[in-house]
Amino acid sequence: AFTQYLIWTLSASLFTAYGRVIMASVDATRKIPPIQIPASTLAFLVIFFLTGYLLYASMYAAVGAMVSSEEDAQQLQWPVTLPLIISVMLFNVVVQNPNSNLSVALSMVPFFSPVLMVFRIALQTPPLWQILLSLAILAATAAGIIYGSAKIYRVGILMYGKRPSLMEVFRWLRYT
Repeated sequence: AFTQYLIWTLSASLFTAYGRVIMASVDATRKIPPIQIPASTLAFLVIFFLTGYLLYASMYAAVGAMVSSEEDAQQLQWPVTLPLIISVMLFNVVVQNPNSNLSVALSMVPFFSPVLMVFRIALQTPPLWQILLSLAILAATAAGIIYGSAKIYRVGILMYGKRPSLMEVFRWLRYT
């Protein structure tokens, strides 16, 4: 995933450099003003990205520890991918009113906050307490899922070749 972001960053840099060359050749009266992105927005983007990446990576690690074949992994990764799909589908709700109660509540859900809270910050910066609360909930959830993933991995590695049921996974979490 980091390689993909590196490719995107490099591509964006090249397009920006090319755009500047083109804009330099255009008459000064027709220049488009540069886009201004506040440093705080970029900082929150990086923080939410890294914390969200940690959350989803640990969920995928738990899926990887539970399965021994690619077919099983494909079936079990759907519940991990679903919150990301839902958060993209909820963009319209946040765009219409970034400070509505629904937008605030959705951006506090840890599985949606890496996407929706960053989107809210970019649209219309919410109060700092909302940003910090969302980040704290996200970080606590990520820590809990990392802890659970470690437990699943410890037992799952010993159960190699046997596909666990959902009840077995809950037993693994409870007993180890």
